[in-house]
Amino acid sequence: MVLEFLFAAKEKKRSFRVFVAEGAPRYQGHLLAKELVARGLQTTLITDSAVFAMISRVNMVIVGAHAVMANGGVIAPVGMNLVALAAQKHAVPFVVLAGSHKLCPLYPHNPEVLLNELRSPSELLDFGEFSDCMDFGSGSGSPLLHVVNPAFDYVPPKLVSLFITDA
Repeated sequence: MVLEFLFAAKEKKRSFRVFVAEGAPRYQGHLLAKELVARGLQTTLITDSAVFAMISRVNMVIVGAHAVMANGGVIAPVGMNLVALAAQKHAVPFVVLAGSHKLCPLYPHNPEVLLNELRSPSELLDFGEFSDCMDFGSGSGSPLLHVVNPAFDYVPPKLVSLFITDA
């Protein structure tokens, strides 16, 4: 939805540059940046860790959502809560694009674990890369290294400036 929104803005002869975070560990931002450039949009690709440093250079953050909860909170790709916090700190509007099919009637009673799934550690580590840290030699019967790779973040409604839907 973000892609279509940006293309529609370009077609209306709006002049803008898009900053795209890489979206580690799956690097969806790389694919988005390629698509934007292929469509003639000026694009800057940055590392996820550079978001806070670069946020003061933008005048709007536009993101998609996995779901919009009943209280206005957003389930979004992991890392989005940090982007929203950086936007709030620099008084940059945080705009969420979500189709009406993304509206969820559930209230997030426990947002930290709400609808989250843990993705495979193989997205973060190559097979065998840390095998020496994962042995059971600690005596406690559990591995020394735990790899956590959540898929989603919860962005509380107080960090969202505006919702744009197709409804």
